Amino acid sequence: MDVIYYYCYLFYKKILKEDEPHALTVWALGIGEGFFVSVFTDIILIRFFCIKMDKWLMIGIGILFLLFNYFYFFRSERGKRIVISKSTFLESNKISIIATILFFLILISSLFWGAICSKYLLETYCNQSSLFQ
Repeated sequence: MDVIYYYCYLFYKKILKEDEPHALTVWALGIGEGFFVSVFTDIILIRFFCIKMDKWLMIGIGILFLLFNYFYFFRSERGKRIVISKSTFLESNKISIIATILFFLILISSLFWGAICSKYLLETYCNQSSLFQ
């Protein structure tokens, strides 16, 4: 996560030229991770229990990840230490950039494949009358 934090920070600092790149990095990681975990949890709940997660529970998971990243990176000043140490995968900037882009592509793509997979599981495995919505 340190490498992904560092390259996300660089994106906000150098490319978008934001005033608070640490805060935006914490937001991006927290919300992205929270949404991905929510989608994955929703798929598991639908597949094994035929329970669809409430949108407020998904939002709550996102907020929990946001708070976790806030305390882990921002409040403890770990984010500043990561930026100073310039973390990389296998000491290669190219591999680190590719890994960071893949990480965010997977998070963003879960918007699409999560909904498709959930709908398929609902139609295939669950009786529509047993869902909690």
